[in-house]
Amino acid sequence: MNQQEMISIGKQVPIGSGPEAMEDLMAVLPLSKVPALQENVEQLGRYLMQMGQLVTQMQRRMDEMEARQAAVTVSHADVKRIQARIRSRADEICRKNNLQDKDSPRIFRAAIKKDVLARYQVKDLHDLPAAALAGAGKQVDSWTNIRMIMERRVST
Repeated sequence: MNQQEMISIGKQVPIGSGPEAMEDLMAVLPLSKVPALQENVEQLGRYLMQMGQLVTQMQRRMDEMEARQAAVTVSHADVKRIQARIRSRADEICRKNNLQDKDSPRIFRAAIKKDVLARYQVKDLHDLPAAALAGAGKQVDSWTNIRMIMERRVST
């Protein structure tokens, strides 16, 4: 038992955690001789229990909100825009790296899409959470894979 788990009032007494902590504290302090202190400690205990209940309620509400937000997926128009960004990024990579074969853009599009789907743990672009739309767009716009580019250069 470490120093923080001990309370000293003439002697060291271990203090538990959770609901039994209040009982431990009440047993150590001479509260019968100081009624005002006893009332304050009891009131503090009630406040702590209420705060614990509030924290639990807030956590439950946050979990519900996250679940609702994750359930809202992108629209068909949003998917088309993401696909256009993927196409544009793949074409840009091919142009910058002088990859003029017909397979390179398709290969880069597939790799970009695969990385976006993996990041958001979905099977299709239609399953992307609406809240992830901006992040997915940024990922597409900044996507690069030097190893893949070098492999394509060698193979063409």
